[in-house]
Amino acid sequence: MHHSITRGLIACTILASLGGLASASAQPLTGSSEPPPRGSFLGLQSAVELALQNHPAVQEGNANLKASEARTQQTRSLYYPQVYANADTTAGVGRPNPRFLVGGALLQQNQSLFAAGVIANQRIYDFGVTSNLVESSQLAERAQGQDVNARRALVTLNVQRTYLNSLKRRKLVQIAEETVRERGLIAGQLEALYRQQLKSKLDWNLVRVELVNAESFLIRSRNDVKSSYADLNRAMGVVGQDDYVLEDIAIDVKPTRPLDSLISESLSHPELQRLKEQTASAEAKLQATKQQYLPTISAMASGGTFEPFDARQNQATGGWWTAGAFVSMPLFTGFLIENQIHEARAQKNASDAATLNVEQALTQQVTNSYLDTITFVQQIKLAEEQVKTAQEALQLAKQRYKLGLGTVVEVTQSEVAVTSAQTRLAEAQYDYKIAEVTLAYSAGGRSQLETDSTLH
Repeated sequence: MHHSITRGLIACTILASLGGLASASAQPLTGSSEPPPRGSFLGLQSAVELALQNHPAVQEGNANLKASEARTQQTRSLYYPQVYANADTTAGVGRPNPRFLVGGALLQQNQSLFAAGVIANQRIYDFGVTSNLVESSQLAERAQGQDVNARRALVTLNVQRTYLNSLKRRKLVQIAEETVRERGLIAGQLEALYRQQLKSKLDWNLVRVELVNAESFLIRSRNDVKSSYADLNRAMGVVGQDDYVLEDIAIDVKPTRPLDSLISESLSHPELQRLKEQTASAEAKLQATKQQYLPTISAMASGGTFEPFDARQNQATGGWWTAGAFVSMPLFTGFLIENQIHEARAQKNASDAATLNVEQALTQQVTNSYLDTITFVQQIKLAEEQVKTAQEALQLAKQRYKLGLGTVVEVTQSEVAVTSAQTRLAEAQYDYKIAEVTLAYSAGGRSQLETDSTLH
């Protein structure tokens, strides 16, 4: 019954990143339980729907919920009569009795007998044992329902995080491709000038070195994109392809609500609600266990037929019935009830501690995610200024080099600065979106991104 209480909190810190290449001509994928074909368009919402249909964690949660529902009905069966049918036949000295128990301890005349009938038992009153057990099962069922909600929210968050990471990887590939193109043009121009003996071979070699560095970065970026599709497939819970076309997500900075209100909303997180229901279930079970010391009142009725196979025997035959009531009360059970009470109390204390632990962990995660969003917003502003400044410096370095006032080192250094600034900006933008969905998840189990269809 008891699941890992920090499953949804720890998993957020171990997600892998993934990437993909975009294509304006790609067609969107409709909702399906099957992974899309290689190279097809995979929208964010489609990826989430695939994950909610296929991920083993969600399927496990749904199966556990059905099992919990069945356990509730099993407990409710104590409210209804228990009816059994039985048939006994004996030969020799054995004798069946009206309760269908074979006897015959004394030597008797050999004969063959047959008895058949039904017996019904009904628990009449047990001072709240059954009602508390049913309540405990119902609360456990509700806790399992919250567990399903928590699993769905976590799976959705994982898909969105990996999807955003893939977009970041794709953006880094685009930056690397642009860098290789720009440095390739400069290298080609310097090679021509070198062949005409207008520029030194040193300048050409320096540019070629930077071109090789850019190509190396591009190779790594493309490999990262390829390997990241496995992360996306894992997040969706499918055995998918190694190539997808992903949609663009608008990078818009939104105002963040006050931290206090976000922490208050985190109290509605399904993981916390699951533990609260589990604690209430443990409390009801503890009450039921304590009430086992009290009497249990039951009724029994049975009826059937009794026939000897030997007609010579002078015995009464035909139908019969019996009814009775019973009061049972445990006097000594080998300390069974005492230890059941100790177990139930320990389970309740464990649930209380687990609830407090998750509540504190959610507060910490909300605070960290809130601070992350503020940090990345500031980093985005700084990175935008750095990109603008680096591009201006690159243009100036190129003009100075053309006029013979600067060196090719200034040009290459300026290009490196532009690439670094663009990389930092892309990382800050997508890290901000990741922090945003993580904050939404921590503050109540929500992590839905709004997409812009015009960017597909």
